[in-house]
Amino acid sequence: MPSTCPAHAQSAAAKTAQRAQKTVACQPQLIPRLLLPVNHEHLRRYCTDSLARICQDYGVSPELSVVCHVRECTPLLSFTNALALFFVLLNIDTGLKQALLQIDPAQERKCVNFFMNLRRHVVPEFISSEACDASRFAARCEDAWQVA
Repeated sequence: MPSTCPAHAQSAAAKTAQRAQKTVACQPQLIPRLLLPVNHEHLRRYCTDSLARICQDYGVSPELSVVCHVRECTPLLSFTNALALFFVLLNIDTGLKQALLQIDPAQERKCVNFFMNLRRHVVPEFISSEACDASRFAARCEDAWQVA
C-alpha cells in the first residue's frame, strides 16, 4: 500500500513486513549475532517478522490457524526453539535471504553455502527424522554456519 494511505488502512501483516525489511537491512553478520543467547528478544522479533513476510510473499492469510498459532507461540519460545524456528523460516523467507546477501558482501559466499546446506541437508533431515528435536536441529544449523 502506498505510504500516502492512512496508517490504519494497512494490515498488521504489511506493517510487520515493512518493519522487517528495515530491521534486517541494518544488521551485518546477523546469523553469528543471533547465535548468541543475549539476542533472544531480537531472534523472536526476526521470527515474527519473517513469518509475516512469508505470508505476504506467498499469499498466505495471516489469519490462518497455523500462522496464528506460530505467531502466538513465538514470544513464549525458549532460545533454542526460537533459533530452530528462525532457521526453518530462513529456509523459506527469500526476502530475509536477499537482505542477508546484500548487507554483508564479504559474507555472501558463506551465506549462499549456508542456505544451500540448509535447503539440501539440514532442514530435510529435521523434517524427516523423529529423532531430531529442535535443539539438535539448532545445533546442526550452527554447525552448518560454521563450516559454510
